Amino acid sequence: MKHLALPLALSMLTLAGCQTSTEPTKANVYGSPVGQRAVGNKEGVMISNVWNELDAFPVAEKHCQKYGRSAKFKSAQGYRAAFDCV
Repeated sequence: MKHLALPLALSMLTLAGCQTSTEPTKANVYGSPVGQRAVGNKEGVMISNVWNELDAFPVAEKHCQKYGRSAKFKSAQGYRAAFDCV
């Protein structure tokens, strides 16, 4: 039984790193060690570390919903996508 403890612990840590979330404060849409960052206010939000606006949209939508608004795609550049909260 002792010989299973270390592999089991390592497996649990590995799977924890694969957890995904769209919560703006801890977004991780790809399940990678480095998640997304949402920076904005009631007018709009910039989502960083995303491949495209479709991947960023759920994070932006959650951010805008905090203000009773919806996300509307504005622009994308590199690994960032900007949204207006309308």
